[in-house]
Amino acid sequence: MQRNPTQLSKVEYDLIVIGGGIYGACIAWDAAQRGLSVAIIERGDFGQETSANSLKTVHGGLRYLQDFDLNLVRLMIQERSIYLHIAPHLVHPLPCLTPTYSRLMKSKAVMGMALKLNDFAGYDRNKSLNSDQEIPSSRIFSQEDCQAVMPGLQNVDVTGAALWFDGQIYDTERLTLSFINSAANAGAEVCNYVAAVGLLQQENKVMGVKARDTITNEDFNIRSRVVVNAAGPWIDGLLEGLNRDYAPRFRHSLAINIITRRIVEDYAVGVPSWPDEKSRDGSNQKVSHMLFISPWRNHSIIGTFHSHFLGDPDKFILEEHSLENIILEANSAYPGAKLELDDIKFVHHGFLPEKSNPTDQEVTLVRKSRIIDHRSDEGLSGLISIMGVKYTTARHAAEKTVDLVFDHLGKTPPPSKTHSTQLYGGQIDHFDAFLSTAINEDSSLLEPFLIDHWVRSYGTNYELVKKLMPVSGDQSKLSYGSDKAVYAQVIYAAREEMAIKLADVILRRTGLGSIGRPDDSTLENIAEIMALELGWPTEKKNLEVEEVKAIYRKHGLRDRMVDDLESS
Repeated sequence: MQRNPTQLSKVEYDLIVIGGGIYGACIAWDAAQRGLSVAIIERGDFGQETSANSLKTVHGGLRYLQDFDLNLVRLMIQERSIYLHIAPHLVHPLPCLTPTYSRLMKSKAVMGMALKLNDFAGYDRNKSLNSDQEIPSSRIFSQEDCQAVMPGLQNVDVTGAALWFDGQIYDTERLTLSFINSAANAGAEVCNYVAAVGLLQQENKVMGVKARDTITNEDFNIRSRVVVNAAGPWIDGLLEGLNRDYAPRFRHSLAINIITRRIVEDYAVGVPSWPDEKSRDGSNQKVSHMLFISPWRNHSIIGTFHSHFLGDPDKFILEEHSLENIILEANSAYPGAKLELDDIKFVHHGFLPEKSNPTDQEVTLVRKSRIIDHRSDEGLSGLISIMGVKYTTARHAAEKTVDLVFDHLGKTPPPSKTHSTQLYGGQIDHFDAFLSTAINEDSSLLEPFLIDHWVRSYGTNYELVKKLMPVSGDQSKLSYGSDKAVYAQVIYAAREEMAIKLADVILRRTGLGSIGRPDDSTLENIAEIMALELGWPTEKKNLEVEEVKAIYRKHGLRDRMVDDLESS
């Protein structure tokens, strides 16, 4: 996968996709697989913004049973199974627990019925899955079993727990990249760091995109018969540039997930915040949220914390008092965590569409993706916009969007095959056997934990990364193994995965920076590898290092404090 922005201006495409998050990536893959000529552009790096902010969970829709939205439950179950099938290296079953209480609607009896209904709704959930990817049946835990898993719960009303299974994504950034790679392999032209600064328009027809290479600041036009605006929180910003009165369609909320030290082993647990904060009349003094604490890479991810947001997403600044409130709420949900600000390793944030008003106490999120056909909305052909709301349903929404693209083109859409086609690197029949073979064959070359990390990150492309390891070199240890191993990952990212900035490698290609900022020597070493590979002068290399540090100041309190001390 090579970056070639000059090619974009030489061809008229059937489709241009604006936005390289999970929704744009899925649309590009589906469209290219169905035979359309496709280009996808992203103003930053692929999966850099809201798509990187998640609990790393592919949800089966259990929460929507309380609203009796069985269609949405079925959709979520089906999409979870699809992810487990098409990306067996990146998505795996995850056991989940939530406590039961003496109160009727949270009792063992009611939760047990909900679990049975959920299992019934997913009767075919394992139809296309191998045994090591199957979703087991749900069941009820005893009070003693619940206490063993969640010793820090400290709530006398707990009677047991409900156990069900969802899917966990090992690396959301690499999963998004796998969709991008799959699109490229199907013939799409993909390019990061190309911003859409406007739309090419002739009367009531959109003819393409006014684009800017944000690396060189060169402007150029990309011509296409249809444009899909999948810019996420910035979707309205692009539409406001149309030559017509435009009222913003979406109100955004802020969503935050934090990565901390390990709190609960083996299970993701869903626990209500402020469970004991009651006023004298028995009502909640504070709004209670169901927070999930998920195990991930020997750490925990806690979220999601939602709040209203007004303003420009590009100007968002994470305030320390907001993190303090998050810590208070997390500790109220699971007192045994005893979290402090210093326990936060990294903070993910993103923006999701909400239905509620900023004056409402509670944030009410939009539950279903919205696909906008601007022919019917504004009499403007050649333009479709999509507002995604869930990582889990991105593939399904992309399929519906591409159907509409074909309608704009005046063609009958061929069937989509993205539900059954394994992603780039995912051509694995049995993951456990594949991983075991890799460890047995390469344990003399790499440490087992590093082989495990590579296989879960690259899948079948693990072998390609391994071949890039130098025969000899410095064996000093870095965050994920020897210098030789890190060298191979960095070179693979630069040569094969369109990584052109240090942050691309640290945060979205290798996993080296997913759980906090690597130390200065690691950053310098990786920057030096990138500089030699891409021809950076010393000034450019130093600037890339400082940009990465700035990202961590924005996303991690500990790193912000360390840098403040270093600069004082």
